Amino acid sequence: MATTTPERVMQETMDYHALNAMLNLYDKAGHIQFDKDQQAIDAFFAAHVRPHSVTFASQHERLETLVREGYYDDAVLERYDRAFVLRLFEHAHASGFRFQTFLGAWKFYTSYTLKTFDGKRYLEHFEDRVTMVALTLAQGDETLATQLTDEMLSGRFQPATPTFLNCGKQQRGELVSCFLLRIEDNMESIGRAVNSALQLSKRGGGVAFLLSNLREAGAPIKRIENQSSGVIPVMKMLEDA
Repeated sequence: MATTTPERVMQETMDYHALNAMLNLYDKAGHIQFDKDQQAIDAFFAAHVRPHSVTFASQHERLETLVREGYYDDAVLERYDRAFVLRLFEHAHASGFRFQTFLGAWKFYTSYTLKTFDGKRYLEHFEDRVTMVALTLAQGDETLATQLTDEMLSGRFQPATPTFLNCGKQQRGELVSCFLLRIEDNMESIGRAVNSALQLSKRGGGVAFLLSNLREAGAPIKRIENQSSGVIPVMKMLEDA
């Protein structure tokens, strides 16, 4: 018969946030309680992830459903033999992947995984997201897709946020996050830059501008002195965009 102790009762009643917070507390020996973080991961999956995940009878049914309902991009999957796709998903799930920290698991399920359109239920686990990213980036190369899957599952390779977030989805943003635009010293170029900033920001991109070609404040325009307002007004326009 198990013995009930205050420590055991506390552990069974604490939620995953509380378990994770115990990393800030030292145990009786003065050590950081890394085991509490692993317990937080287990509690997070038991109390939140599994109850809020959509289940399917098979991986084949899952892929067919997600393509049909507008979640996955069938053009990505059509580059491969379907049997290979199913094997790759199976390979990923058999890898024994486990999140190293609670915050890693929390961040993935709050920010990266594919969710239902109402945002309430999960359609992917980490292995599924990794596989879809690998299939997208490999563009039909089965060997490369397998290598990318293994590299991501091992933690040796992690794509940037927009790539990892958007690959393989029908409803998605761009696969890159950083854009550099060069602005020339004329109104047409400045106008195009403002419009480009709006469009790229809408797609989740971070935008940088090269303003070196704009003339300085007080510079002449058409031989008339002190006409240029410099780069500050242009910067204000771009900030608002």
